Amino acid sequence: MIIDAKNTDTRVQITGYVKEIVENDYIILNDKTGDIKVDIKGVEFSFKINDLINIIGELNINVGGEKEVVAEIIQSKKNLNFEYYQKLYEIKKELNLV
Repeated sequence: MIIDAKNTDTRVQITGYVKEIVENDYIILNDKTGDIKVDIKGVEFSFKINDLINIIGELNINVGGEKEVVAEIIQSKKNLNFEYYQKLYEIKKELNLV
């Protein structure tokens, strides 16, 4: 989850909804815990606003604390029940499995 990305993380995997697309440069991804900017310049991006996707990439945090992911892989998650996914994530978090 976006809220759980830490300064010590170098690579992250985040699943969320495409909130905004800014040309072929970056998107804003929302996972209901927050928004994150995702640099998509190095990958093929064929998704649209409100699509559910999974991003794997390098996490960068600037001096102002803003988080950005440089996408390496983008996958469609259109068949994922996102509500259940979030509940499972929270259970794993409580059990210290993530």
